[in-house]
Amino acid sequence: MSDAGNSVGKSGDGGIDGIVKEDVLGLDKIYLQGKRWTNPVSRPDNQAFVGSLVDFKAYKGIFITTSRFTREAIE
Repeated sequence: MSDAGNSVGKSGDGGIDGIVKEDVLGLDKIYLQGKRWTNPVSRPDNQAFVGSLVDFKAYKGIFITTSRFTREAIE
């Protein structure tokens, strides 16, 4: 059985905390960013994540937080 993803999140991870492989070959991937924060996630935080997706040439990403997203971040 192949693993479904990898944990990346450490110093120098390029803003990506995990990668989920959507298919058996690992060709289609979802990149994850997680923040365990008490302060809300802002638009610049989202923009930094999108920049990371561009760096990884990714088409799909999910940003997860224990906090909340500001209205600007949601828009």
